[in-house]
Amino acid sequence: MRILTVAVGLAALFAASGPVLRWQAIADDVDACRRASSEEAIAACTRAIDSGRWHGAGLARAHNSRGTAYYSKGDYDHAIADYNEAIRLDPKYPFAYNNLANSYRANGEYDRAVANYSEAIRLDPKSVAGYYNRGNAYYGKGDKGRAIADYNEAIRLDPKSAYAYRERGLAYLYGGTLAKALADFGQASKLDQKDAYNALWVDIVAQRNNVPSRLSQAISKVDMTAWPVPVIRMFLGQMTPADVLAAADDPDATKKKGRVCEANFYSGELALRTGEKDVATRLFRLAASDCPKTFDEWLAANAELKALSVTP
Repeated sequence: MRILTVAVGLAALFAASGPVLRWQAIADDVDACRRASSEEAIAACTRAIDSGRWHGAGLARAHNSRGTAYYSKGDYDHAIADYNEAIRLDPKYPFAYNNLANSYRANGEYDRAVANYSEAIRLDPKSVAGYYNRGNAYYGKGDKGRAIADYNEAIRLDPKSAYAYRERGLAYLYGGTLAKALADFGQASKLDQKDAYNALWVDIVAQRNNVPSRLSQAISKVDMTAWPVPVIRMFLGQMTPADVLAAADDPDATKKKGRVCEANFYSGELALRTGEKDVATRLFRLAASDCPKTFDEWLAANAELKALSVTP
């Protein structure tokens, strides 16, 4: 997955705010606001905001943190409201612009996303997240040239950014430059050997370049107890697509939606590999319909359908 949100905590501001004992309850809320899971974080951030203790930049950071908690549960409208409030309180707060743009991109509003990423970059020209995320927004618009230019800049600023290499690899892959795509996915995997998605994409692109699979060796440092390991096992012939779909189930609805998206997309990739184009088309259509728009798999599913000359 695949976007870089920025949640700046309030601890540093709190440390200078007054006697610790007097403000212990607020301190607890501040800590939970920046550390807790979404529902608890939303409640804690709200208490911190409503305490009246925070003003200006401090209050902006509280709204930014609550926006990130809303974003994590897929509540983009509330996230947008909080990020806009953070910007109103502190118009020179680049992280809030970045996160606001993430929410617009999740809604498919790419022009608004690009505009806010651009403002984040203007305020912080060395923001790797800004360039990386704006590249994703350009890619979502179908402007692979500008996307690649932004990924190039993210890589220049941080040559160890595995995310930037992977996203540039996707742009090269669906732009028809397979050799460059394989090189970028290989570099992403080298930089982050624990990331299962890097290993999966190396295998997908290697197959298209007629390079033998090294998936079984590439996963030596991957946590084989966590998602998306069922997808890896499917590619290794150890699980069926039905098994992977069953393994995608989760009591957290947001997490389940993402996993089902990935189960359908990667099952489609496997079907495409074995020549089952009708099956692949059906699965890619499911992914294009149901995947969050911030997922690589949503972009890739639409690109695969275009390559198959069918509509999403």
